[in-house]
Amino acid sequence: MKKMPLSVAQADMWVLSADRLTVRLNIPPVRLAGHDKPLNVHLDCDAKTVDEILKRLTVLRSQMDPPPVRS
Repeated sequence: MKKMPLSVAQADMWVLSADRLTVRLNIPPVRLAGHDKPLNVHLDCDAKTVDEILKRLTVLRSQMDPPPVRS
């Protein structure tokens, strides 16, 4: 699998909906072999899903090297 770094501003990547009920994750266009146009992916998450994502990311971050700097 080829890794591609993301160079997108977080404010553009994560957007709160107008009704403030969901958060949209705008993934940069993904190029797929055999397709002329890139695939646009947008994931809409409710508050419960955002909470679960944050919990999981917190666990994963604690396992990464180097550990977060504590002040």
